[in-house]
Amino acid sequence: MWLHVALNPTAVKCDPEYPIPYVDGEPSDNYFFDEKVAQALEKDGFLSEMWHKFDATFDWGDYDYFDYKKCITFRQWLIERLKSPTNTIVKPVYDTMLDYANKAIKYHTGIGFDF
Repeated sequence: MWLHVALNPTAVKCDPEYPIPYVDGEPSDNYFFDEKVAQALEKDGFLSEMWHKFDATFDWGDYDYFDYKKCITFRQWLIERLKSPTNTIVKPVYDTMLDYANKAIKYHTGIGFDF
């Protein structure tokens, strides 16, 4: 499973046949997490929160993209989430997501979630 953040709008691509923008190429940052972490995220309620609060379309095996506007709200959700006790397995992922949300906002790009 991967997280991607574009560090410049040139790394955000759009395909006319695929309606969701995606991060491809440089400059970008990428973060990989394994199945164990993915299962811990699911147990932590991450997917259901994303579906209900952000209309995310991803599930395991899917892809979604949060543009910088959505990252503003996502950033606030992460800040609140990190105030609560967090499973030590998922905390590094949430920390990375927060870092990526900050970068997406700063560079007016977005985050790709490749589950």
